Amino acid sequence: MASHGPRTKNPGRFYMLESLHHTISQKVAEIFDLYTELHDIRISLFSPDGRLIYPDKIGRPNCQHCTMLRETLGLDAMCRELDHKMMHTAFERQDMISYTCHAGMREATVPILIDGDLAGYVMLGQFRSEAAPVQSPYSGLWKKEQGTDALQAAYEQTAIFPEDKVETLLSMFRHLLEFIVGGQLIHHKDYDLIEPVIERIRKMPDRELSLSEASALAGRSASTVSRVFKKVTGLSFKQYQVDHRLTLAATQLKTKQHHPVAEIAQAVGYEDPLYFSRVFRKYFGCSPSEYRVAAD
Repeated sequence: MASHGPRTKNPGRFYMLESLHHTISQKVAEIFDLYTELHDIRISLFSPDGRLIYPDKIGRPNCQHCTMLRETLGLDAMCRELDHKMMHTAFERQDMISYTCHAGMREATVPILIDGDLAGYVMLGQFRSEAAPVQSPYSGLWKKEQGTDALQAAYEQTAIFPEDKVETLLSMFRHLLEFIVGGQLIHHKDYDLIEPVIERIRKMPDRELSLSEASALAGRSASTVSRVFKKVTGLSFKQYQVDHRLTLAATQLKTKQHHPVAEIAQAVGYEDPLYFSRVFRKYFGCSPSEYRVAAD
């Protein structure tokens, strides 16, 4: 398999990457690098306007075949145009798209959406499916202009997978992105301001947090905390707490089948099980007991 280059070990170089209104943890770059080293498939991160954020061409270059097409045959503009077209299509569909490019290489593009806002795009590729043509679509042009079979040789050295494994690789890639987004490894820049508050809510769901306490944790005014909560999460400070506690309760109703509803209610901060049932029904459209039976 072709190498996409050694991983550049320079942690000071990118502790935090940024994409317009979002901050991207260094761990995202580390996860992408590990995926690349495991499967020999390059992962690239782009800003919402299509600017390459990570990796750079030195630390993790394109495969040799694509580099030759872009730099020697002058196809860089065509490749960039296709990249942007696929990004736009992925954003319109709000989902990952997989396709074969004009050079016979398989790629995938997915928009990163954080609370409905576009944080950027991630592109997976390039590699080949066993269903791809045996000959590089540009091998004839290369031989005519350069007089060698070097492009075909580079094409044959690119990573190649059976189609069923391609689907597995894409599925794994999708799950990685879900983990990255769900773990707040990519988040709105203002998230850092309320992170101590969110951590407190998650660690102690049985104790309701007042706005004044949240203000003290964040070191900002109550009005600022309220404004940033709405901006970052799409929910008010109070709604966020209710959402988290009820979502946690729903999970426990499914995983702790033999625990009484009253016990689960208390674990998420509701001392009165009847009040908990009313709130739960309003949120989920059914009682806690009905939810548990439906989930069984």
